[in-house]
Amino acid sequence: MAERAGYDQLENKYISSYTASREGILPSYQAVTQYQQTGFDQSSVLYQSTTHMTQPVGTVIIQTRPPDLLLPSIFACFCCFWPSGLFAVFYAIKANTLAGEGKYEEARRMSDIAGILVIISVVLGISCITVAAVITT
Repeated sequence: MAERAGYDQLENKYISSYTASREGILPSYQAVTQYQQTGFDQSSVLYQSTTHMTQPVGTVIIQTRPPDLLLPSIFACFCCFWPSGLFAVFYAIKANTLAGEGKYEEARRMSDIAGILVIISVVLGISCITVAAVITT
């Protein structure tokens, strides 16, 4: 070991901590357990290397669930203009079903149609109520 300069100091440190722990004297740090492998020189030093690899980055597409327009559609059907409100309810239910299946593009299209029909129902309902109020007065 004298021919390998620098290595004997490291080895003596581990051996002294090992013998101190066997004698009942506990050092301030944990004793290092030494494993012996057959066919290898025990005085050899093991080097730990870290390898960093660059992974290819994929594109992640995040799709959000389309808005649930069932309650506004029901409101438009009962309180405003019921014919277009009924179709709005149909498209809102279809949009929820498709969103539950994970078909977000189709569900968004159905939800957009339901939203347009809700707006049409509210506008036609307010127009009909206004016309009826003007005629009766």
